[in-house]
Amino acid sequence: MHLTRRYFLKAAGAACAYVGVSPLLLGAESSAAMLTPEITRRGRTLVALFLRGGADGLNLIVPHGDGAYAGLRRGIAVPAPSAGQSGSAIDLDGFFGLNPRLGALKGLFDEGSCVALHAVGYDRNTRSHFEEQDTWETGVVGNTIHSDGWLNRHLATSTGHGPIRAVSIGDALPRIMQGKQPAYAVRGLEELNLPKTARGVDPEAISAALEHAYQQSAMRRAGDATELLAQSAGTTLEGVRQLRAVTSGPYTPGAEYPKTELGRKLMQVARLIKADIGLEVAEVDLGGWDTHQNQGRGGEGQFGNLTQQVGDALAAFHKDLGERMDDVLVVTLTDFGRTAFENGTGGTDHGWANAMLVLGGSVHRGHAMASARGETSPRKVLGQWPGLSREQLHQGRDLKHTTDFRDVLGELVAVHLGNANIQGVLPGHTFKRVGIIG
Repeated sequence: MHLTRRYFLKAAGAACAYVGVSPLLLGAESSAAMLTPEITRRGRTLVALFLRGGADGLNLIVPHGDGAYAGLRRGIAVPAPSAGQSGSAIDLDGFFGLNPRLGALKGLFDEGSCVALHAVGYDRNTRSHFEEQDTWETGVVGNTIHSDGWLNRHLATSTGHGPIRAVSIGDALPRIMQGKQPAYAVRGLEELNLPKTARGVDPEAISAALEHAYQQSAMRRAGDATELLAQSAGTTLEGVRQLRAVTSGPYTPGAEYPKTELGRKLMQVARLIKADIGLEVAEVDLGGWDTHQNQGRGGEGQFGNLTQQVGDALAAFHKDLGERMDDVLVVTLTDFGRTAFENGTGGTDHGWANAMLVLGGSVHRGHAMASARGETSPRKVLGQWPGLSREQLHQGRDLKHTTDFRDVLGELVAVHLGNANIQGVLPGHTFKRVGIIG
């Protein structure tokens, strides 16, 4: 059969879907490529957990010590620890507390492995899911249409230590990883090693056929675009082979993960980290956080169920990796915060500033640095609290931001991963150290 370019691209896409990998073949220019690459810290991994839909940070990390909090949320507030009732906040420092469904993380806060940062955001939030996810994933404020993801720009401005630097566990490559540098979207590691009888297809035959097709296409059609296609295809196929090689045998995790989608995804990230393939950045999603209606009181309802998924999965991930967590850092991201007050349908609407969780060895090092400066350690919730009284709210409805989210991202890249090319990763922003990690 004559292999046309159109048919080839269609067939290639189908085969890549079969093996569970989505290669990104984009030609967008990036200023990141102009910089001299930094050599990253060997063995370090950053895991981004994106809570899609706009998680309610005020009910995740509860400001029970703010006198206005309970009054703004009469139907959905998390009761203060002093209330002594079921479903009360788990106190952290006398002012902030954890949602009661995050109990699995309390010990990690106490030992200094986990910290929260509150009132994070930026001054041009549009409250649009699409625009704000783009902003948080590209690290660019304003026109994000032609921008690659900030994690991909990190790859472009640095040199790693292994063949597979970036993996997302999911159906498609998220915006945060899109760009010129190789990154893989893997639906599931088990799909990379289907038996030869499955669906009547031999995975090795598919790889060989695709490699031959890419090479023939490059030979027939000269030009930069075709070369890029061939080079990207070769990288993709080699990446598939590498991933299949490290996941071909049996695997027993070092902890019991919850039987949830997030638990499954984080278990697979842990497996790749343990495989020592140079995994540097990983991304997983958890959707469903757009709680306009029936959010649930305290730790109840849809919000509470999602919150427990996060706490239980992160605690299992931490236990699974053990001493390897010294070199691993997990950070939660989300679209935006929710309104400070509840709406008329028992939920919250799109808001402004929010809370982030950061978990891992770099948090421990940050505590040690703070202690050396004479600060209280371990610090459990960081950031300047703007207050929730009506005159303190943004536009009379939202928690104000006091920390720019790009400063947090910059610290993760510069301090944890060791890439000092912050201007290449977060262009147009003047980086200021937050002091979360060390």
